[in-house]
Amino acid sequence: MLNNPGRKEGKDGMEITRKRTGYGAYDPLYPNGIMTVGNEGKLFGLRFLPACKEKRQIMDSAEFDYRTVRPGRMEPERLYELSWQAFDQRVELSWCRLDDHCLYGEVRFPEGMTLLAELYIPREWRLQREWVNYTRQAEAGFAGELISPFHEDGNPALLFMTDRRPESAIGYNDRERQLEDFREKWVFRDINRPDIWNDMGISRLMGIQFEKPFTFILKNGRAERFLTLPEGEERKTLFIRGSKELSHAAGEHCRTALSGNGVLAEIGQVFSAMPVYNAVYKEDTGRRYIMVDRPWSRKSDGWGIQFNWDTFLSSWASAWTYPGLAMENMLSGYDVQLPDGKIPLYTTPAASGRAEPPITAGRAQHIVQGLTLWNTYLHTRDKDWASRCYEGARKANAWWFSDRGDGQPRRDALRKGLLGFGYDPEAEMGVLGAPLQPYVAKAQYAYFETYDDSPQWTSGKYFVSVAGMQDLTEEQVEDESRYIHRYHMADIYTLERCCLYAADCESLGRMARALGKEEEAACYDRKMREITDRIHTHMWSEEDGCYYNLKFDGTFSKRQSPDCFMPLMLQSMPEGRKERLLKILRDKKKFWGEYMIPSIAKDDPAYAGQHYWRGQIWPPQTLWTYLALKRAGEKELAWELAVRAARMLAGEWKKNGFCPENYSGITGECSGSPHYNWGMLMGLPLLEELVEFREDSVIFGNPLAPDKTSLKNVLVDGKRYDMRIESGVTAVYQGDILVAKEKGCVRLERR
Repeated sequence: MLNNPGRKEGKDGMEITRKRTGYGAYDPLYPNGIMTVGNEGKLFGLRFLPACKEKRQIMDSAEFDYRTVRPGRMEPERLYELSWQAFDQRVELSWCRLDDHCLYGEVRFPEGMTLLAELYIPREWRLQREWVNYTRQAEAGFAGELISPFHEDGNPALLFMTDRRPESAIGYNDRERQLEDFREKWVFRDINRPDIWNDMGISRLMGIQFEKPFTFILKNGRAERFLTLPEGEERKTLFIRGSKELSHAAGEHCRTALSGNGVLAEIGQVFSAMPVYNAVYKEDTGRRYIMVDRPWSRKSDGWGIQFNWDTFLSSWASAWTYPGLAMENMLSGYDVQLPDGKIPLYTTPAASGRAEPPITAGRAQHIVQGLTLWNTYLHTRDKDWASRCYEGARKANAWWFSDRGDGQPRRDALRKGLLGFGYDPEAEMGVLGAPLQPYVAKAQYAYFETYDDSPQWTSGKYFVSVAGMQDLTEEQVEDESRYIHRYHMADIYTLERCCLYAADCESLGRMARALGKEEEAACYDRKMREITDRIHTHMWSEEDGCYYNLKFDGTFSKRQSPDCFMPLMLQSMPEGRKERLLKILRDKKKFWGEYMIPSIAKDDPAYAGQHYWRGQIWPPQTLWTYLALKRAGEKELAWELAVRAARMLAGEWKKNGFCPENYSGITGECSGSPHYNWGMLMGLPLLEELVEFREDSVIFGNPLAPDKTSLKNVLVDGKRYDMRIESGVTAVYQGDILVAKEKGCVRLERR
């Protein structure tokens, strides 16, 4: 499914040449910057680095404090607003597109601060037959030209014009020396060694110093276009137009972005900003994808790190605001699919200096492909795109029970028709290295295929490091379950894996029917029924009235987590079980409360530590629990959980601008990465409660919603709708036109 660099997909699935320049903060290390993506994947970059003369410091990516970031109004490749803290003061960047190959931007910073604008080439290491030269074309005009004798249509170029003359500017090649000299002299000057190799050639970078706020124009085109730059009135008019367009774009965003009243105001802002803020560009596929969060970028000058289930889950959430980006993001998840159908835990551009490979080929992750495909499809109804994703999801689904080569199903060692998790060391360490990898490392790598350090299977002792434990053996480990090397699995069948597989089969069955694949749909229906029956038969404890993970020795692991409630998603639950499960869920000493839902029961010994999956609240588990309650027909509980989850997200966004990776189970505050892609999942249930997308219709409203609830700019098939609930009556508008009004809910048919 790989695309050629610099290409994007047409409606017919064919590759078409990019017709306009792509603009975004696509370098994961620089949300405070702009990457331009031209035809055939030609990249230019511009980053803004605050500097403090008093401290003689420059804030580069290593010093950038992501927890101070406040995303503003954003739209993919059209509008971007961001502020961040530097030297105890705020810096603001905003820009908007002016036309297919031009944008206008503004940089605001306080008096006494210096701002360095640096032009560079992102991923320069990938260039083999071309090179860049940055030049100063005018007092306030700078250009970069990508040069090659192999360019058939001339050299692509970037023009950077500002409204004021900078204090200093210089082109250079040795970035470290140049910035070190700037810290000392506080001016850009020529420090090239006086010889023909250094002072007569090209400049791979351009540094530009500003002591006052400035505005700028960024243009892409062929180099010949920039031999003559706009002057006088033409130049003045261009900047005036840019200022007006930025104001207009920001205002238009306020009028058209997803929004509402109460917590829905913040939820709308999160869903509008976060997919754009975390979108980065992969030059090897020519696609954007929504990375987990900027601090996860582990390699300088790369495209970050792409996790498996995080990617797919963010597509479902992003489909509410940006269906096109959601579809592109999901395709990026299948770009990394392995020949055997496995979608690896994660991939990175390279593994330089790290102990893990760029493809974690020995580990998969949670089974969410079918579920997210179906729910994203309900927003887009793009069958060409869905058909391509379906093929990838079909192969991923088949991988779990496929023969690993010796008759054993990959993640069903005992052939019970149930699933667990594992690690295939030969796929990552090689046939020579696998036998030498410490046992505890193999065990932890297996746990990484699921909830990393959950007390459901591990003590968490070697979650961070195996130092001092390299000699531990299978028999000596004191975990809830053990990694069994001959099986390449932990000796436990898990509820999350089995229930998500059932949900995957159900969703793929629906997707297959929508695509006219009735025989395949029937096959998925059968697989869903079979694993559902096995879950109900083998993973229920009548004594405790609870579903548990099943150990290979036939006993239960009785560590209670939200996974215990996942069987509520399934069909044909035997009579009486639901009530017993709900009693556990509603127990405030275990799971229910103001902050939900903790990753392990509050009365579990691991809860007090609040470390990762040992008590903290995670958006995916909250979503699983919501889906379980919804399927079980527990409308009031589903609504209550949705509201409380949304309230947690809205509170963090309003107070800190955070979309948390996870939360403290005790305080409800952000305790993980601050701008995580799946953080949106805490707001997703409330949106799903108010607007239900079906293949043939969309249902607005919920009898449980409080009076005066409003939700604006819900995107349905290219049109935006507003919903208002008053006195139990739901009214749906398109602009000022009343479309429908009914007591309870409104159902709109889709054509």
